[in-house]
Amino acid sequence: MFLLALFSWLPKITAPTIGLVHEAYDLAESKTTVPTTSTELVSELVAEGLLVVESREDGTLTVPGLIRSLMRRITGPWTAEFHRSPHEAFSMAIDNSYARAKASDVPGYDEILDLVVEIEGWELLEQMWTRRSINVFDDVVNAVDAFLSVPASVISERPILALARSAARRIDSTRSRFGTEDRTRLVPVTDFDSIVVPSLHGILSSGHETELSVDEIAALTAAEARLHRSNGDYGTALQTIDSGRELLRRRHDEGSGPTAMMQAGLNLEHGKNLVSAGRFAEALRVLQRVIQFSETYAPNSWHPMLAGYLETALANLGHGHGKEMGWNLTLTRDKAQMFGMETVPGEHKWQCLDAMRSLDRLDLLAAGTALEKLKKLGTAKGLGSLPTIAESLYRVYRGRASIAAKELIDNVDTRDSPMTSSSNSRFSGIVNIASFVFLAAGETKPIQDLVVQMTPTDPSYSLVKARQSFVFGQREQLWSHTARVLNSVDGPRLKGCAAALRAAFLHHESQESAAVDSFGHVLDYCIIGSTLMPIAQMSKSSRSALIAVTASHSAWSDLAETFDEADSSGADLQQRLLDLPETLRVSVDRDVELSSAELSLLFAIDSQKPVPQIAREFGVVAGTLKNRLSALYKKFGVRSRAEMIEHAKRNGYLSSTEVPGGGSATSN
Repeated sequence: MFLLALFSWLPKITAPTIGLVHEAYDLAESKTTVPTTSTELVSELVAEGLLVVESREDGTLTVPGLIRSLMRRITGPWTAEFHRSPHEAFSMAIDNSYARAKASDVPGYDEILDLVVEIEGWELLEQMWTRRSINVFDDVVNAVDAFLSVPASVISERPILALARSAARRIDSTRSRFGTEDRTRLVPVTDFDSIVVPSLHGILSSGHETELSVDEIAALTAAEARLHRSNGDYGTALQTIDSGRELLRRRHDEGSGPTAMMQAGLNLEHGKNLVSAGRFAEALRVLQRVIQFSETYAPNSWHPMLAGYLETALANLGHGHGKEMGWNLTLTRDKAQMFGMETVPGEHKWQCLDAMRSLDRLDLLAAGTALEKLKKLGTAKGLGSLPTIAESLYRVYRGRASIAAKELIDNVDTRDSPMTSSSNSRFSGIVNIASFVFLAAGETKPIQDLVVQMTPTDPSYSLVKARQSFVFGQREQLWSHTARVLNSVDGPRLKGCAAALRAAFLHHESQESAAVDSFGHVLDYCIIGSTLMPIAQMSKSSRSALIAVTASHSAWSDLAETFDEADSSGADLQQRLLDLPETLRVSVDRDVELSSAELSLLFAIDSQKPVPQIAREFGVVAGTLKNRLSALYKKFGVRSRAEMIEHAKRNGYLSSTEVPGGGSATSN
């Protein structure tokens, strides 16, 4: 009777589920053992009419409907002879079998998920999520349907199931849109980062945390932080994670902490927020724990492994370490293929990072391919203006700097606050590349606009100021600003660019020995960052001269090795740099040197604004501003505002005037 009760929980009986029934019988801790084998047991039940053959082809059996309905309602008399009821024993057997099925890829996984719903094992569904997170959707149809079948009354009391059902709805929407149930196609294109359950918002701060399990606290912390990150509020997101971790620490004395998967998920969210906030060194430490967990405890699961590799690559980009970035991109793609995925979850992020990595080594063919794929994928979430920056740098290297600068200025992602908002400047190279693009196009005013909008504490501020000083031949200011970069905690890419500005300026002054010495430091930073960008930003004449002098140095071979290209050599890298078009379309020959205040005033009068309005913006009265203008005119030997602007543009202090149609009077 007890075995019949166990069989009655099965809508269909197959070979794997017969073994499941035997395991459940053992878990019930019966005082007696089953005296027959599985085959004998089934034969006996079929002979008695308690089991019927549904399909002789695959050997599927069922319990007749009436018997099944009656047996599932019997609550006893098992207490005297069995330690657990049929339902309890069957739940434990399902739990054990599920773990084995996923670990060893044995048959029966689909049936196990069906059984969870059949017995209304909502706690078991919750355990599946805490142990495997979105990996439960390895079987799309059964897993999605299982979590979507959870009643609302259950969801309202179990936050983890609410998050799981939200993920199920996301995949269900994706499979409907793509018209497929193939996991390897659906999972990569599902935007899991956007999964937020509004009804769960604020639970952690509502005073009910004492009613939550440690797994629920971990899950809610990650969900709440993700919501703040999606709104660009990285500070609040990090505060949420700190608060959640403090709650978990308080619970430490009450019992075990979050399951390993929940902890890994929380660490992943923490790492993402640290990257978004620009705290790359901290992010790398946190993300490394995610990767270690994935490789040790979940080597057969794509989550959080792939996300861990990809976010680490993003952190390495921000930190300026290209070689490590390349390793993680390769690992992401290789592991995705191991899981049968043609694309990576977060493919747009991978393509954008691959484009940046290709630009690091001046592989313009690979960069162009990645950028084209990125366009086809549509809007790239969570990357700010990075795709725009990658495209603009690619255009500069292709000799289309004017178009690159114009698109960078006009782009909706950067127009309101060009490259300086927290959502964009978190990547240490964003502002650096933007100012480089403007100089490559001969556009000096946008650089001044960047300086005005930034503060000395903003990323790349000193480097932008150094570029401005380079343009106007201000040697003392150039050395001061580059010194701040070289003595800072900025990554090797920014330091390499600062050293390259010094080398180019020294070469311009015909101080060849000092220029070569400074160029040696540039090569060192390029090796550390595994990038050619610092050298690529130099004028063509400086680049050619310094490469010729150092062509035989071993540093070039060392740099080539950082790119992991089988056919690449130091000579190949030198040729790539020599083949680049001019990337510094400004002249550093200035017959008049201007202070920062005079430059600001010069840029201000290059507009349609009247003098009283400019005076208000400078915080002075109109008479004071007129006196300053008179001094500026006298310095240049001109007599009016119009003459001043004409002279400044003719001699390169200001960008050339625009012509009708939005073009420029000068071209590349």
